[in-house]
Amino acid sequence: MLIEIIKKITIKIGIWAFSFFPENYYLKKIKKKFFLADLRRTDWALWNVEKAISMGVKVGKNCRFYSINFFSEPYLVEIGNDVIVSGEVIFVTHDGSVYLLKGELPNIRGYYGRIKIGNNCFIGMGAIILPNVEVGNNCIIGAGSVVSQSFPDNSVIMGNPAKVVFKTELYKKMRTKSKNIVFSDEYPFPKRIPDSIKKKIILEKNDIPKPAKSRKYRKC
Repeated sequence: MLIEIIKKITIKIGIWAFSFFPENYYLKKIKKKFFLADLRRTDWALWNVEKAISMGVKVGKNCRFYSINFFSEPYLVEIGNDVIVSGEVIFVTHDGSVYLLKGELPNIRGYYGRIKIGNNCFIGMGAIILPNVEVGNNCIIGAGSVVSQSFPDNSVIMGNPAKVVFKTELYKKMRTKSKNIVFSDEYPFPKRIPDSIKKKIILEKNDIPKPAKSRKYRKC
């Protein structure tokens, strides 16, 4: 606890002190490091966005990344505005299996493809986006999906390989009528709240139903 307080004070003093110096290339780099250090402490998802940009990913406005697995060709990835990337999402921009052909094609250097994600999209936890994929605006990629082809606007896609299961408008109707949805005027997304307050909002202010029962099937 004491170490965290010292870090916080050191970062704040550093940001304040450098505000008195004239701008130049080296000073901007130092100020950027202090800014990122403070951001990592206060908003990890936004820090991931800044980290992705520094890696070469083209990122729009108001995004939040909970993982930054762009690996060796981040400059081949483009992400639009208002995109949420969940944890453990992987962006794959190359296919190394073509090196099996090196006996026949000794000068082969790999297979590469761009990835483009549209505006206002959500990418679920553990999803894998493969090369040469473009996902349109207002799309939802389900958790664990393997996206090997492109999809149009307003698509909800799931599975391995991922397929369209319904349109975003239908998803909206399903979710807004669900008892599992939690609303909070006091703490709207993406404002961060302490875990204790989050727990109170979820458990005390909302009646979260029990897990759905399994379906019964007739015996053949």
